[in-house]
Amino acid sequence: MTGLFLALLMVSEMAFPMSLANKNIDEGKGIKMKDYLSDIRQGKRSYEETYKRNEPARSCLDHLKKGESGAKVFTIITPKGPQEVFCDLRSEAGSAWTLVMSYQLQYSNKSNIAPFQKPLNLNLPVNVKSPNYNMYRMTLDQMTNIKSHSTHWRVTCNSAWVDYNDYLRVRFADLDPLTFIGGGVCKKVEFINVRGHVGIEVTAAFWQIANKEILHHDSSASHCSFGPSQGYAPSEDNFGFYKNINKKFRCSGGFSSTTNMWFGAYL
Repeated sequence: MTGLFLALLMVSEMAFPMSLANKNIDEGKGIKMKDYLSDIRQGKRSYEETYKRNEPARSCLDHLKKGESGAKVFTIITPKGPQEVFCDLRSEAGSAWTLVMSYQLQYSNKSNIAPFQKPLNLNLPVNVKSPNYNMYRMTLDQMTNIKSHSTHWRVTCNSAWVDYNDYLRVRFADLDPLTFIGGGVCKKVEFINVRGHVGIEVTAAFWQIANKEILHHDSSASHCSFGPSQGYAPSEDNFGFYKNINKKFRCSGGFSSTTNMWFGAYL
């Protein structure tokens, strides 16, 4: 492919058949071949740039790099083939986030609905072909693939809208939700906000109990640097497993409130 373009650069524009000179070459841009080659000669664009833009996207970040925007379903190419994923490319500038799990409060901590009760190291997929906020969990293989293109994970409440209230963001290097098992372990977070109580680069207490409880934070815990949030409920659960809830926390405000987990990366 590279040789073809280099060869074409050596041919004058007048030598092109009209059908070739006017052919759209840059996917999605409607750029004519003659204009494309002229831009290359003038240094306005490169073949490598166009090639990367036309490569299949393997992550939501790839779609962001291609100039996509918004929060919607995109197709990515995975080791097992195409996959439909929900990408948030707008809520936090310069970053791309993939929804890996989301569920309403009414489906959490139910013995008959394991995907929203059991830990993330188990393969418990729900609606994998239809990403949505109400009841969705990727397969473990899918999550692992998305993780390979990610540096951070976050939890939001009630969709991709972000104002940093009731919000959690963590580096995978500090806490991997797919492998972590423990109770009340202090782990470093990049940003946490529970009902207005904010911590930046602090440690917070996390639980994820083998075969029993999905990952969550307890905002009544006092043994990490991010201490109890004012107005906490006894043993208040946040950002995942919900046994003891506080209705003032957005993710547990009502039966239809949602907890949304995302894996993401930055440009």
